Amino acid sequence: MFVFSYLIILLLATIILYFFVTYNLKIGKLLDVLDHPKSGKIHKKITPLIGSFPIAIFSFILLLYFDFFSYYKKIFYLFLYSYIFFILGYIDDRVKLNAYLKLSISTVFMLLILNSFEVFQIKEIYVLSIDKKIFLGNFDLFFSVLCILLLMNSLNLVDGINGLASGFATFWVFLLTLFVNDQNLFIIMTILSIFMLINTIFIIKGFYFLGDSGTLFLGSLVGILTILTYNNQIILNNIVPVEIIFIFFMIPGIDMFRLFLVRLFKKKDPFNGDLNHMHHYLIKQYPLSFCLLFYFFIFIATIIFAYFQILKPIFIIILYLTIYIFFIFFNEKKFKNTS
Repeated sequence: MFVFSYLIILLLATIILYFFVTYNLKIGKLLDVLDHPKSGKIHKKITPLIGSFPIAIFSFILLLYFDFFSYYKKIFYLFLYSYIFFILGYIDDRVKLNAYLKLSISTVFMLLILNSFEVFQIKEIYVLSIDKKIFLGNFDLFFSVLCILLLMNSLNLVDGINGLASGFATFWVFLLTLFVNDQNLFIIMTILSIFMLINTIFIIKGFYFLGDSGTLFLGSLVGILTILTYNNQIILNNIVPVEIIFIFFMIPGIDMFRLFLVRLFKKKDPFNGDLNHMHHYLIKQYPLSFCLLFYFFIFIATIIFAYFQILKPIFIIILYLTIYIFFIFFNEKKFKNTS
């Protein structure tokens, strides 16, 4: 029975991926989410924004098949809430919502969602660098919402080359799965991680893009799942320094902060897109495969350095910041001189 269950899941996963890969353009046209090449874009052909749909459908099947509502109610609601942002992102992909309207809607929904379960809120953080635990008190809800909104936005901004945002989300879900204490839940989340990885390969191949439906869905899912996992570790008396969490998300996060600061300094709307992201500098010089390997190598290296305590977390952050600043400075100067 055990083997039969997973054979069914494998069959369903294959059918879902086959359907979306084979009929990608037809599905994109039907859902009215086709991304056309234009100024400010780096792709050369019409591509559907349906990369999140296989993940949303497959995860929903997992929820129903393994009866998450009965056995893993918090996880069930976690996914259910993330589907709200999937729908919001799909609407944005279709009609291009005003960025500030989208942010306002996301904030309201996230406040309501995190307020529904205390385990979805960050109550305390431990700062290793000063060896001090900080209790957030009345600011716990707002701090938690801010963290997830920043994650969602950073994932959205890093979705500029095929497979980068979905790759990060896949790594995040897989690594969070390693901290799950329940064996059945561990297996189920691992299955989802593998499915996300395969789906990312098709995104890299250019069959479809993740779209805002994907970045909002996966960003909210990873964000809430991170808080839930973090709070479970506190219950188990496992201290997770805030610096480790920062390292977990710092690669897209730091690029987002730089872009926002530069745009504000130049008196531009911080939500208006451009081609000045770190991945845009890379893709101008190297093939997509190298760019993705570059990103994921750095991500895995920083995680390994932190996990095995090769360097103190604060030194890892400073080292990455130093490399990042030199990289941006060199490339901005290079492309400015050659333009």
